[in-house]
Amino acid sequence: MRFRCYRTLSRLVTCAVAMVLIIAIPTNAQDQTKSNKDKRRATRLDRKVTMMVAKYLERNHYTMQAIDDDISKQLFVEYFGDLDHNRYYFLQSDIDEFTVYRDTLDDGLKKGDLDFAFKVYERFIERARERVAYVKEIIDDQYDYTIDEEIILEREDLPWPKTTEELDVAWRQRVKNQLLMMHLLAEEEAKDAAENDGTADEAEPDEEPETPEQQVLKRYEQFLKFRDENDNADILEIFVSTMTRILDPHTSYLNWRSLEDFDIAMRLSLQGIGATLRYEDGYTKVVSIIPGGPADEQGELKPRHKIIAVAQGTGVLEDVVNMQLNKVVRKIRGDKGTDVRLQVIKSLHGMPKTIKITRGQVKLTEQEAKGEVFDADLPDGSTIKIGVVDVPSFYADFDAIKRGDPAAKSTTVDVRKIIDAMIENDKISGVIIDLRSNGGGSLEEAISLSGLFIPSGPVVQVRKVGGHVDVRSDEDDGFAYKLPLAVVVNQLSASASEIFSGAIQDYSRGLIIGSKGTHGKGTVQTVLKLERMRAFRNQKPGALKYTMAKFYRVTGASTQKRGITPDVIFPSFLDHMELGEAQLDHVLPWDTIGAPEINRNFVRVTPYMSQIASRSSARLAGNEQYQQLVADIAEFGRRKENKTVTLHKEKRMKQREEEEYWAKRSQAILGGEKDKEEDEEENEEENEDANENELENPDEQEVKTIDDAEEAFPDLYLEESLCMMSDLIDLLTRDNKLASRLVIDPKDLKE
Repeated sequence: MRFRCYRTLSRLVTCAVAMVLIIAIPTNAQDQTKSNKDKRRATRLDRKVTMMVAKYLERNHYTMQAIDDDISKQLFVEYFGDLDHNRYYFLQSDIDEFTVYRDTLDDGLKKGDLDFAFKVYERFIERARERVAYVKEIIDDQYDYTIDEEIILEREDLPWPKTTEELDVAWRQRVKNQLLMMHLLAEEEAKDAAENDGTADEAEPDEEPETPEQQVLKRYEQFLKFRDENDNADILEIFVSTMTRILDPHTSYLNWRSLEDFDIAMRLSLQGIGATLRYEDGYTKVVSIIPGGPADEQGELKPRHKIIAVAQGTGVLEDVVNMQLNKVVRKIRGDKGTDVRLQVIKSLHGMPKTIKITRGQVKLTEQEAKGEVFDADLPDGSTIKIGVVDVPSFYADFDAIKRGDPAAKSTTVDVRKIIDAMIENDKISGVIIDLRSNGGGSLEEAISLSGLFIPSGPVVQVRKVGGHVDVRSDEDDGFAYKLPLAVVVNQLSASASEIFSGAIQDYSRGLIIGSKGTHGKGTVQTVLKLERMRAFRNQKPGALKYTMAKFYRVTGASTQKRGITPDVIFPSFLDHMELGEAQLDHVLPWDTIGAPEINRNFVRVTPYMSQIASRSSARLAGNEQYQQLVADIAEFGRRKENKTVTLHKEKRMKQREEEEYWAKRSQAILGGEKDKEEDEEENEEENEDANENELENPDEQEVKTIDDAEEAFPDLYLEESLCMMSDLIDLLTRDNKLASRLVIDPKDLKE
């Protein structure tokens, strides 16, 4: 049985200076502050963009929701939250002062009034300066790490601090926590250096290491610097996107710089290091690794890593904590064949690690479907062969297809070749389609792949703005394969994956096996470049990404939010992670529409599901490894509920050791729960007209895998899926319902 595991820095110099220099520094600082503030003034273009976005969304967003007083109240609350997610800067008095705007922001949006947005941002900068000044006061205090106290890591649900003194208490704990972490890291680095006789993996310039106190202070100074450098375009994007996300989490505004970065990412999507990044709480976080890319081949950079410093080649590492994502991306991006060094941490308690990656080309072959044949035992002791097809995405070479190139690659073409070869060479008796962590892709491919296994008929319904519904169908005249079928999914299976697995389930054509549900992303987005509007010609207004359609199964049930519920459910570590559309704020609801008629005139799996589930339960009850997995998942979930961390040094060391153990163990056992989540924008059309052929992948979600996983466990989920396929074949054989003709010749199908 195979196993698959899809797997800070300038030194601060403290010195005595002459009085004239001491006087000059504040003057320069004041000048810089004034200069930065001057950049943060709303322009006529900013006001026009705001008005246009508000009016356009009322008419063209899927919900056609009015920008009204309810939106105003939510925008008031969420703008403060976007600027100060963990409530470390604003006071309740700040919120109270601005309440005069609470019920009128909707009117302001339609008039292009950005007074609230810019005034609140200036207050945020003011509070950030106060906090940096406070950190300077307390950074060199003597902290007692033997006191048994804890810090709350997630403060977004706490009340806003009422006084500066109350805020000081939270900041003192925050600084103490970061100093403790830095001291522990310094101790571990010293230990590692001693064990390695002082040698280092990377040749770096001779430089005195910064003290933990210097590192912590510099990070807050940099946070203030980066936020103070934001100009009118940055504030416009933050504010308007806060509003758009109230309509749904996938609708957002991109200012002109973000749009340029988006365009570069599209043109260079196959170059760079091959990683999807996201800004989160001051850190650039790795969301996913693109299969076949430089990072994937190098092997050390993993999803959930936090990038804390970047260097070009053998240059000096530059701290990027609290740096805006687009600026970090520009530092990581570079010419093919050049090296970039990333210093990363696995968690806020982890040891830093420097990874060198040579920028290069993503190998598309790594994203293609692959197949493997397995032996499986029937109850009578005989052995059959089952084909497993791993489908990492729903892809298609659209340019080649438009040219009529017969060699054009696509998911359906590749899967068909794989299964044909398995039938001819291995005489397989059944097929398993592995869609775990398949984030989606082409809608057309989801439909055509479904068509290989079902008779002609509806596959998915698309409901657009205004309620018009298009029924998208498989148009061939029959099956390509009548082989017994199973589909394996997890919470990271999204969009096109949900359309395919939903069709197979709705037709009762095959077993759907997996964790408690799929991702639940049943919406489509399009990107409108505002420069295409007459009012913005020869200007740089940015772009609007908005939701304009929703998907429904042939039963009429939406795939949105609920996703696809498997027929047989396995417990999973993913059950205890904040994954899936339902975890996002302001998600569009699940609902239903009418159901078209479909042809189920073939042997269906529904009558056999209870027997298969019963056999599986009995089998797994005696599987010690599986029972240990269930216990580990329960323990992992219990630990995930802990939202605090100790500030006691000895307890913290023990806590970190336990976290690392459980992280490695969960990934090792997870095995086949792959980590290939893609960037959502890769499959979006960049024009005003929606292209339904392209489905985006899940965004704003974490793929929580851990590096250094040992291939110590088999893929238990795949093993049991093979057993269930054997059960299905056994039951069909018993009832004389196993199709005698497994394959229809391609000539029998309409092209």
